[in-house]
Amino acid sequence: MMRLSRAEMLLLLGLAAAAGCGGATAGSASAGTGAPTGSSGGGSEGSSGESTSGGGSEGSESTSGESEGTRGESEGTSGESEGTSGESESSGGAAPFVLEVHTGLREDGRLALFCNLPMRVEDCLALAASAPPCEDLDLDGLVDLWEDVALERLRPLRRMDEEEALFQDPEAVVADVGRVAAAGERFRVFVMLGYSKDYGSCGGFTSHNGDSERVALDLEVFQGGGAGGVAVRAAYTAAHEGTVSDKGAIYSGAGLKELVIDADPWTREPRWVVFPSADKHATYASVAICEAVSWLPCFDEDCGPDGVNDPESYDLLPELWGNAGELAAPRISDLAELGFPGDDAWTDADFCGGLGGTGCSSPVRAKLLVDPFEG
Repeated sequence: MMRLSRAEMLLLLGLAAAAGCGGATAGSASAGTGAPTGSSGGGSEGSSGESTSGGGSEGSESTSGESEGTRGESEGTSGESEGTSGESESSGGAAPFVLEVHTGLREDGRLALFCNLPMRVEDCLALAASAPPCEDLDLDGLVDLWEDVALERLRPLRRMDEEEALFQDPEAVVADVGRVAAAGERFRVFVMLGYSKDYGSCGGFTSHNGDSERVALDLEVFQGGGAGGVAVRAAYTAAHEGTVSDKGAIYSGAGLKELVIDADPWTREPRWVVFPSADKHATYASVAICEAVSWLPCFDEDCGPDGVNDPESYDLLPELWGNAGELAAPRISDLAELGFPGDDAWTDADFCGGLGGTGCSSPVRAKLLVDPFEG
């Protein structure tokens, strides 16, 4: 499996800001007080509030509460012409393929990926360019590089509570493990939001090693977004998934307006934001939804940084992330390279966050294969 640093992917994708796009990457915290290993703290004005997507239009520069946050959204382009696909020089007169990618808000306010690389291998091979990047190591019919771009740009930023215990844990690790798959004419993005530990409720009661939370996106083809353009059709946030306290939710149609979209601290483009509950990390679409779950002590949830001078320090977008590929043809299996030694993306074993033990969290495999949009 090819392993690229953030700097190498910066060159590959021709980005103007430091945001990784590609296979599994490794890095340490670049900002944020007490940020755990494998995370990047936020660092942009306006990132502390719950800005919502609103009605940004195609070609405009509006994001959720960020006047400068979105690049121009001309069809399938982003002004990112410096980068190349990393393929060989042109032959036979055909120009080399140049990857162009960014996120933006459609006229209806939905988050969209603008990309000139087709998602399906057969369409990629038909490009009028020399040596287009059409590799498909996981044998699912989708272009690996398109999967990586979709996963990196559409995975959410985690806006943590100010009392989150991982900020006081020097050994804490956070990372994202994803899978991108076709679902008929649409596509799914599954993201396991991994934490090395669940710190429990009521002063540590119910704590355990490993915490495999997740989100998922249902994407539809967006013709205005270029050959690989897609738009969010529905979103799923998991909270205490599979338990009697399950508060998982699907947002679609008018419900998509409940999602929080803010400016990515590095690219300044729109990025989805989710709100993990303090210490337990159940994932919610907004602070209001999180804190309305229950009023009972030890069952109530707290989300988002309140009353702090540096709210951007509580924004996490892990630098450690990877595309697991498919069960029959994995691109990642051993999760040691993402900071979780001893854990595997595709076995039925509990996820223990690299700490070992028993009675940990649900297997990563279940977070990548179970489709919340079916049934």
